[in-house]
Formats: sequence, C-alpha cells, structure tokens
Amino acid sequence: MDGANAASADSPSRASSLALRVASVSVLIPIVIAAAWRPWSTAILVGFCVALAIFEFDGIMRQGGYTPRLWVGLLIGLTICAAAAVGPVAPFDLSGAIIGLSIIASLAYELIPGDRKGSIESWALTFGGAYYVGGLLNYFILIGQLATPLRSGWLATLHIPPGTSWILLVLTVTWLQDTAAYFVGRAIGRHQMAPILSPKKSWEGAAGGFVASVISAALAVAVLGLPISAAAAAMIGAAAGVVGPLGDLVESLIKRQIGIKDSGRLIPGHGGILDRIDSLLFTAPVIYYLVLLTLGS
Repeated sequence: MDGANAASADSPSRASSLALRVASVSVLIPIVIAAAWRPWSTAILVGFCVALAIFEFDGIMRQGGYTPRLWVGLLIGLTICAAAAVGPVAPFDLSGAIIGLSIIASLAYELIPGDRKGSIESWALTFGGAYYVGGLLNYFILIGQLATPLRSGWLATLHIPPGTSWILLVLTVTWLQDTAAYFVGRAIGRHQMAPILSPKKSWEGAAGGFVASVISAALAVAVLGLPISAAAAAMIGAAAGVVGPLGDLVESLIKRQIGIKDSGRLIPGHGGILDRIDSLLFTAPVIYYLVLLTLGS
C-alpha cells in the first residue's frame, strides 16, 4: 500500500503502524515457510487461509446488505483445495468436475430457502467469492507440487524442496513488489494511479514496485537455484509486477463497493486476510502458468 506523499505531520503514527506491520510479518513468514516445506502442509495452510478469507468475504458482503451462502461457499472453496491436493494421485483432472458440480450444487441450494428474493444475487456472490478466494489461492498447492530438480543455488546447503522454492519465488516477488511500491510511493509519489479506488497509490510507487519485482525474481532464481533462465525470471517478475497491483486494486474495488477501508482486523497492521493476500491471488496463477510454459519449452 504505497502513499502518494512523503512523511507528514502524522509520521509518528505511521512509524507505529509500520512497526506493527513488520512485527506481524516477522511472525507470519516463518509459519508460511515451514508450512510450504511439504505439499500436504501447504495444502492444509492454504485450506485454512481459504476458510478464513471466505468467512471474511461473507462478512464484507453482509455489511453491504447482500446474503451470500457462507457454508456453501466454504464447501466449494475447500473442495477446490482438496481437489488440487489429491490431483497427483487422481485418475483424471478434477478441476473441471469441481466447477461443474459446484455450479449444480450451489444453484440447487437456492431452491431450498422459502424467500427466493435475491437468490441469483446470493448465488453469484457465493460462487464468485468461493472461486475468487479458493480458485486462485489453491494455485499455491499446485506450485508446491512442482518437482523439477533444482540447480545449485546460493542456499543449496539448506536442501529446500523444489516446490517450496517455487512458492518462495511467488512470495518474494509479490511481497517485495508491494513493499517497494509502498516506500517509493511514500517518498516520491505524486501522480495518483487510481484516485477513486485507492487514493494513496501512485504511478511512481507502481513503477518502483515493478522494478523491484523484476530484480527480486532474478535474485530468487539465483538464490534458490530455480531451473529457469535469467530471461524467464525477468518475464515472471515483469508479469507479477503488473498483475500484483491489479489484485490489490480489485480488492479495493470490492471494499469501495461496500464502503469499508479494511477487509477485517485479523492481522495487526495489515487489516484482514484479504488485505494481505489480495496481490498473491493474482500473482500465484500467473507465475504458475509461466513456470509451466518455461519448464516445458
């Protein structure tokens, strides 16, 4: 979240907020890395985050007067994750079956409530919310299943599993892009990028984040020994530098529609879980398919 102006009279409160953000991240990062060490623990963490995010999405929508079906959305979101987790041993690709069956089940559920006013609206928010969260976050499960042997990287002595290394690539590129955009925007940001959706975001911050994304992708490849070229790393970093901010703006769009500032208060200094994963929801699938394209070429 980058600011449009440099430090002002409220700098003490900003410093306190930044310290809280850093403290939260310092606790969360080791947990995420530990969970990403094995595909099954990655799936558990992703499923947990999907459940929290769907609860949060449901609460946001209800603040706006909408009525998504919480438990139906949770079932769809967690089923998506389960299908991804068992994908390597499944007899066929389950993703298409999950889409079809979830459409049927969620529409059939709308036949149950006595008052059917707003049923289609409720169904659309239920299905859309489940796939916005579960359908995108589950790519971390797929990324964690990548098993292409690594090269000898700077951290080779740690014996980081291939899937974990790819997950770390996504996290590093996304978080450093967001961090660079925040600080560059605060320092020199003058031109608003999306004044209605997110007034504090600037084009200068976006440019700084883009550059950081490309550089961090190249460094991550060298540090982790990922088996892709420097050109492929730059392509991945550039793509993440574009879609990461888009994910952030999409969540801002949702919050603006409802009239709220943060999606929740789960993570001190960051707001809700959707505020923390909004960019990751967009970068994970894009990087996943670019990696597949690169490895297959």
